[in-house]
Amino acid sequence: MLAVAVMLVLVTLPAFAGSLNLVYERVVTDSYGNEIGYRSTKISSPSDLPSGSAWRNYLNLKLADGRTIFDYASTVSKSLSQTMNLTLSDRDSNSYTAKSTTGGYNLNLYKYINNFASDSSKTFLFLHEFGHVAMLNAYPSSYNFNNLNYGSDNKHYIDEILPDDNTAWVEGWANAFAANKNNGKVFSFDLNSLSSLAFLKDSSFGEMARNELFVGKVLFDCFNKITSGKDKVFNIISSTGPQYSLLQFCQKYVSTYPDDKAALAKVLFDNSQGRMTLDQLLLYVNGGSRNVSRALYNYLATAGLVAATTGTTTQPTRPTTPTTTTTTTTTTTSTSFWGRLSSWFGKLFNFGAGSPSLPTPAVSVEVSGAMAGSSDAAGAYPSVSASAEAPINNTGSIAAETTSTGDAAAASIEDLGRAEELYYQCFAEYNRLMASSNSSRQQVSEAHNRMLQAKARVKALRRQLK
Repeated sequence: MLAVAVMLVLVTLPAFAGSLNLVYERVVTDSYGNEIGYRSTKISSPSDLPSGSAWRNYLNLKLADGRTIFDYASTVSKSLSQTMNLTLSDRDSNSYTAKSTTGGYNLNLYKYINNFASDSSKTFLFLHEFGHVAMLNAYPSSYNFNNLNYGSDNKHYIDEILPDDNTAWVEGWANAFAANKNNGKVFSFDLNSLSSLAFLKDSSFGEMARNELFVGKVLFDCFNKITSGKDKVFNIISSTGPQYSLLQFCQKYVSTYPDDKAALAKVLFDNSQGRMTLDQLLLYVNGGSRNVSRALYNYLATAGLVAATTGTTTQPTRPTTPTTTTTTTTTTTSTSFWGRLSSWFGKLFNFGAGSPSLPTPAVSVEVSGAMAGSSDAAGAYPSVSASAEAPINNTGSIAAETTSTGDAAAASIEDLGRAEELYYQCFAEYNRLMASSNSSRQQVSEAHNRMLQAKARVKALRRQLK
């Protein structure tokens, strides 16, 4: 029933302390229509709001599973360890989620949300913010969203490379969590598309790992392309958190589910569009070790990162075939308290197809010397920290050669919701052209310029908010 079920980790079984505190914040105006204040009213259901109210309509929007936002919020809040304070406000402000200083989780939504053209964008915003609540609830009580870095404007956008891995992890997780309940949509952008990350194809893998859409897509694919992936991902989040990067998550994931190393490697390498080096991939899924399982070795050979060994149907892709010796190792893992707790949540709320599977014995392949296809020294790994990267320029030479004046219509939009919707539409078109082999350089340049103009309007409108 509940996609969030295995995220909502409590200290004891099966007591719950959560509830929904729903508040409507109405603008108060004088006789001339000037805003003079705000009045907060606690409500218990959408019917407490006036007929035709934008917020009443919002709470009655249906999610992919058929439930309304209000029904979903009411149900899942009962499984939280603390109260969720959901505020629907007519203020002009930016939506956000944070821990309350008096206890509980504050999820604040503001009026621009109701001006999005698509329902998928409207529902995504609530689900994205609730993804932050789920992370706060699943991680230790001492955890908070500290030390996040969104750059000079303190905002984040799906086409940007963020300054650090932690920020990309937090926002990427929320994107994946929301897309999972939103038919795969991040706002109106579809993560189900194989080419949804084409806009990053000229970026380094270190830059990709600091993009929130990349992190979200990797997690979303883990949900859907790995057996029992949703259960397993939620189990890792709840039992081994906090994680502060996609790298940390992947390393903890394969530590618990070593039989999934090849599957996770495929998700990462495919989404990197082949930009991931062998050393980077091994660091993410094998702790940097070159002693790999047979399944992982076979995948690396299929991906062209190593030469295929004798006896397989895959032909060698490099002139040097690594010398191998085969040994059998048995891994035994007992189910931890946290693992039992996640399994309990999974069974209670019937999330996914069943409980996460435990690791099974695996055959390992000892690789002697450097693997074929590796251009780096053994153990070397290019840093993905902001300080080690070259100055961020995700547009390459395209921006410098832009000849189009772009779409001036963006500058005329006065509403943040409509402006954001246009930005996502322009982003989708830019990504589509980047993915197409038939696109001309001029087409890509003009689409990129339109996207930048649409985003500039979003930034301008955000700066005007209180």
